[in-house]
This record gives sequence, C-alpha cells and structure tokens, in this order.
Amino acid sequence: MKPLNDENFAELIADEDEQKKLLRIRRLPRYERSISKKEFSGETDDGWVVLDDTLKTRIKLAKDKSKSEIFEDEVWCVLAKLGFKYLSADRNCTIKYAEEHGASQQIDILAVDNETAIIIECKCADSDVPVKGNFKSTIEAIGGKKAGLHRKIRELFGNKNLKIAYIFATKNYQVTNADKERLESFGIRHFSNADLDYYSDLVNHLGTAARFQLQADLFPGQDIPEIENRVYAIRGKMGDHTYYSFSIEPAKLLKIGYILHRTKSIKLLPSYQRLIKKSRLKQVHTFVENGGYFPNSIIISIDSNGKKLKFDQASPSIENASTRMGVLHLPKRYRSAYIVDGQHRLYAYNGSQYAEKNALPVVAFVDLERTEQLEIFMQINENQKAVSRNLKHTLDADLKWDSDNLRDRAEGIKKQLAQDLGEDTSSPLYERILVGEDQRTEYKIITLEAILKGLNQTNFVGKFTKDEIKEPGIFNTSSSQKTLDLIKAVLFGYFELLAANLPDEWRRKQSDYGLLTINDGVTALIMVLGDIIQHMGAQEEIKPLGDSPETIVSKVENYLPGIYKFFEHLSDDDRAELRSKYGSGAPARLRRIFQKAINEERDDFSPEGLDEYWRDQSKIFNVETYKRVADIETLLKENFKEVLVNTYKAMWLKKGLPENFIRT
Repeated sequence: MKPLNDENFAELIADEDEQKKLLRIRRLPRYERSISKKEFSGETDDGWVVLDDTLKTRIKLAKDKSKSEIFEDEVWCVLAKLGFKYLSADRNCTIKYAEEHGASQQIDILAVDNETAIIIECKCADSDVPVKGNFKSTIEAIGGKKAGLHRKIRELFGNKNLKIAYIFATKNYQVTNADKERLESFGIRHFSNADLDYYSDLVNHLGTAARFQLQADLFPGQDIPEIENRVYAIRGKMGDHTYYSFSIEPAKLLKIGYILHRTKSIKLLPSYQRLIKKSRLKQVHTFVENGGYFPNSIIISIDSNGKKLKFDQASPSIENASTRMGVLHLPKRYRSAYIVDGQHRLYAYNGSQYAEKNALPVVAFVDLERTEQLEIFMQINENQKAVSRNLKHTLDADLKWDSDNLRDRAEGIKKQLAQDLGEDTSSPLYERILVGEDQRTEYKIITLEAILKGLNQTNFVGKFTKDEIKEPGIFNTSSSQKTLDLIKAVLFGYFELLAANLPDEWRRKQSDYGLLTINDGVTALIMVLGDIIQHMGAQEEIKPLGDSPETIVSKVENYLPGIYKFFEHLSDDDRAELRSKYGSGAPARLRRIFQKAINEERDDFSPEGLDEYWRDQSKIFNVETYKRVADIETLLKENFKEVLVNTYKAMWLKKGLPENFIRT
C-alpha cells in the first residue's frame, strides 16, 4: 500500500459519513462476508465458519477477530463516536515520515479534526488478565519518527497549526516504570484499559462533547487562539479567596472546561466527580431545548498557570463597595477551567441550538487548592446520592494526603497505596481492584476495603494520634510521597513474585474457587508480608529505611517457597472449605495458613501466636471428633432399639437382649 497522499486520500481516510458505515462493521467481534451458494463447496478454511445458510442464494460466513484486532477496533469506534472529522479507514494507512529516502510508517489509527490530530499505536496482550510488557524498541522507534510524521500530517491536512498528540494504547498489559519514562521522554501519552473504558463510557453519555475532555487531556495548557475569551465580570472576595461572577456561552466553557471524573486512571488532581449520567443529561438537554434555563451558577476553578488573571476594571466604581466590575480575560487554553459543580447543566448544551446563544451564570474561583475543590464538591453534594464506601476511600485519600492531623495523614497514605495497587499500570494487581465507582468484572473483584484491612494489620506506615507518634512506621520516612513510593515498590515487587511463580493461581477466577486474588486472599497476603518484614527487621536481615526496595524484595523472596508449595498442593475440597467455612474470619485463617506454610520450609520464621493458634485448632478438632463419636453412639442405640421393638414388640427388652447384657 502506498503512503497516504492526495490520490489515495479518499481510500485510506474515512470522512464522517463513511465512518458511520464502518462503525457498524468495526464494532463487531468478527469479520463477515457472503458468497454464492453455487460457489460454496461446503467446506471452510482459514478460520471462516458458516454464520447463516438459510438465505435463498447466499451463505454468510464469519471469522473471529484476534484480541489485538478487537482492541484496535474498540479504540477506533470510540474515536468515531467522538466526532472527529477524519479517521483512518482501516489498518492500511501509512504515512511517509522521511522525504529523502521515502521511509513510511504504518499507523494503527489516525484521527483528525479542525484543530487537532491524534496518532494511536495499539498493543493488546493475548491474555484475560494483565501481563508484563516490554516496549522499549517500539517506543524508541515511534519517538524517532514523530517529528517527520507530524510534519507530513500537517501537510496532508492543510493545517500548519494542527496540534498533534501521540497515544500508546495498551490492553491487558502491565507497563513498566522504565517504559513509562520512555513514553514521557518522547512526549507520548499512555492510554490503558481504564482510559479506554472511561472514554467509552463518557462518549456513550456525552456523545461528541466528550471530545472536549479528550482534547483537554491530550493538550493541557495549549492555546486555543480562535476563542473569544473576554467576559463582563464582577470581582469580589469570599473568605480568603478572590472570585469572579460572570456569564458565558456554553460553547466557550465547554472548550476550556475539564471535569475531574473519579472513574479515570489519569490523576492530575483529586478526581471527585461522578461520571455524567446519560439519562439525566438527556432530560436536561430536552429541558434546555424547550426553552428551559437554570438560574443557579456553575462553580469552576480557573487554573491561572501561575499568571495573574487580566481584569480590566470599569470606571467609575462605587466607593467603599466590596466588589468591582470590569472585563475578565479568561485563559485561552485547554483544561484551564475545572468544573467543580454543574457538569450536567454545562454538557446538556452540547449540540443545542442555544450553545452559542444562551449565557450560563458562573462563579469562578482562582487556583483553588485540590482539597478545597473537593471540600466544596462534598459540601454541595452532601445531601444528594449517597457516596459508596469504595468511593469515599478514594476521596479520603486525596483529602487526607497532606493533612496536619498525623492519624489522618497515615490513613491517606494507606488509601493512596490501595488505589495505586489497582490504578498504576505497573502494578501486578492493575485492573484487579475496584477503585472509586468502577464496575465489578469476573477479574476485577478486589475492594479497597480488603487492601486497607491488610495494611492496617501491618506497621508499614505507623500508628498515630492526632498530633503524636504512637508507633513509628517501618517504612515511614516522614514524607508522605517518599513513604508511599517506598511501600509501593515493596508491595509491587512482592505481588510480582506471587504472580510470576503462581501464574495459574493468579489468573484463577473467584467462580473457580480462586484464593490468591480475591479479597480474603489479598488481605491475608498483605498481612503475611508485614509478618515477613517484621521478622527480617528483628533478625537484622534488612534495614527498612536503608536498603533499596529491590534488596528488600529479594530477601522477601526467600520466604515465599512455602506459599508456592501450599498452592501447588491445594485440592478443590480444600479450596471449597476455605472459601465457604470461615466467613469474616477467613483472612485471619489464611494468614495463619500462609505463616505455617512458610514455617514448614524454614523454622526460623515463627510469628507470635502461630504455635498457639494451631494447638488451639487441634483442640477444636478434638472436641468436634468427640461430638461426632457421641452422635454416632446415640444413633446406633436408637437404631438398634427400633429393630428390636419391630421384632419383639413390648417384650423387646426381655427377649431381644441376652440376660447377662440386661443385668450389666
């Protein structure tokens, strides 16, 4: 296939009308074609199967797409729904990036509108759960071609000012920190499963308006030169904050606005907003189209980017008034206005006849701290839909992270740890943990509560009152960020060892009696890691605040063969018992089982209470045995008596038993 040029443009690039036709095809998990019944021999090959042979003259055939093809089509379909003017029609789009020797690059997906272009490279693992990837050569190859590709795309689409972003999209891959650093060094954005899921949900709710959110993600802080940014405004003080009150056309605010949705993996600030509800948005949109309006203000926080906002004060002014009137110059940048409250009211205007005619009332603060945005949001919404426990943990992590209250700060660190285990693409538990308002899947079942339960049984962070240290944390460096990074590295390394050495168990579903990656299992494993770290510290095998995380993890590895052996010999009956018998006590039971498994391989590891626990368990089993024997004895007596009564009636005792037996 020749590189994209003016001659083959219509063949390789789909406009909006062509995209609608292709969308019906690319959203399917299979390829379909039909052939004449006369030509059909009755046999298929190369993966094709008969889909429908009931037609009069034709036979429909189908062939399943590979996981990579399905993923690429999923990404393409999301972009088509976002309303890009042009999209690459198929996988044959290539672009020349070096004029001198004519070198060209195949492009998985190219999306272009009047202001922006996006190049997407897609990588999907042939696995149901995330596996570790190595993309060094791929990323470096992309980075070396970027400049040439950008130059050619601007030329082909006749826009020298076109803003261009490169996305490296992955599915079911853990992306290492080294690869993340490479992507960042080349200015390439990584999109994970979570990002695709987010935009897929968002476009289903918002339609083409979701493109504003994507552009804000990809081009933060970049200018939107054509937008009119001046508004008549009143400046005043509220508490310690300067605010501006003004009215603005929804179309303008949509372009510079940004919503911090809690379901996303991108965490630039605390993401506290719930995803917009399609049903509610439709109702509000209909209300607006019928001439309805909202007198209450949308609340935003303007990101000044470190520059003082320009405000042309009008004259004359009212003497001694606490407010001033004038013209406010809003930033002409993507993602310069964070929508704190009013997302449904704003996005209801997308595609509306009133988007550029009406004006929405706005109260705009400037550079609100992240905790202040969150507090305002929670105050406004405190009497609305109840916040789930899982979402509350995620909000607490943001709110308490840098608290002056030592106990709250420790809690914030642990809650951030729990989130990062599920959201960081380099985590072995990436896409296995429910964060915020994530939806449960057959593999994503672990709650933040389960992780916190495990962390609270360790002394990694420490124990505190409001302003005093009760017990110093093993890994507490006195810096929230450094403490988080250190514990994360140890936890990630620990779970990486378990995933690598127990691959089948790691992928086992809850419905298949999995134990390793369910709530009880993860809670117990974190507890046991705490036991191992405490033991190694007491034996001076490690210096928790002196040794590198890699050194600590390598020492932890010496304690894990017993756990590997336990799972290798675990029977289905044992699984069923552990999953059904112990209820809320299951994590504690599993912790003791894992401790015992380690102890059987190395007797120097004997945590406090281990021997007593199993001795008590033996007593419990003895009592159970005595009870069973007594029950059997009673049953035998009753059964024996019943037989004698049926045989000898009222004389059963005299005739049925020997005389000497009766005497005794």
